[in-house]
Amino acid sequence: PPCQGGATANQSPPYQGGARRGSLKNIVLPLSPDYTGYGGVSLIPEAVIACKPTLDIDAAAHRFKYRPDFSQLSIGETSGCVIFSRPCNPTGNVLTDEEVKKIAAMAAAFDVPVFVDSAYGPPFPALNFTEMTPIFGENIVHCMSLSKAGLPGERIGIAIGDAKIIQILESFQTNMCIHSPRYGQAIAARAINSGALADIGLNVIRPYYQSKFDVVETTLEQAMPKNLPWFLHRGEGAIFAWLWLQDLPVTDWEFYQELKKVGVILVPGSSFFPGLREDWQHKHECLRISLTATNDEIETAMKRLAQMVEKVYQSVDS
Repeated sequence: PPCQGGATANQSPPYQGGARRGSLKNIVLPLSPDYTGYGGVSLIPEAVIACKPTLDIDAAAHRFKYRPDFSQLSIGETSGCVIFSRPCNPTGNVLTDEEVKKIAAMAAAFDVPVFVDSAYGPPFPALNFTEMTPIFGENIVHCMSLSKAGLPGERIGIAIGDAKIIQILESFQTNMCIHSPRYGQAIAARAINSGALADIGLNVIRPYYQSKFDVVETTLEQAMPKNLPWFLHRGEGAIFAWLWLQDLPVTDWEFYQELKKVGVILVPGSSFFPGLREDWQHKHECLRISLTATNDEIETAMKRLAQMVEKVYQSVDS
């Protein structure tokens, strides 16, 4: 069925906890694929509902980009919240300012909060390779993380939004842990106040990973068979590249196993479509490529990937 932020075809059981009993609220993911962890934000998996995107394809350049399909997106009385990452894990996609504002306006009509996961966005770690502006609003909660800006073990997050929403988040956080990691917060406070953290994000972290994406892009352009339908997602941010192998003769998990035999580890893409009700073949044709290896390792891996792609497609033709 199409993405519906309102009622679902298979209605989940009523919520049983808290002071009152009512219908389960849905968690709307307006653009699929997105972070696989969103599939676990509810105790009831059926509460998470994702929207199938439109694909903006440049066949000649072997590039594509996901865009939200607003004809499929529905936010209503039964919507609890909207969540998306910007830049996106796993694709590196960046929703435009206009798209974010349109989603927020649709949600505001029903007093639904919009959580923008900006773990890879500006001001730190500033892992956006294309221009993007953090969008704020009464129903928008802008969420940042310092885990990608030099403090991975501390897991420090920052939420900016309306006080009434932040107070609810404070209550959840208080119930989840006795106290937050204060040592990491002290380091972060000094780094932010001095301006060093923003400078490192802009001038160290961003160019480092952007250069890694350039290696992926250049190597694939040189090594991949020109006659096969492979498409690299536009590199707009984050620390990943996203590859779509259209009409892949095997599943993403089977292809993953074949790649391991030649010493290449990529992440099967089908795990990044939480909440998508439709059995969409596309989600079994994608792979997430990490940009954390050395340039030489990335180049070698992409060449082996290209060889395996050609082998798998040829096995069907023969």
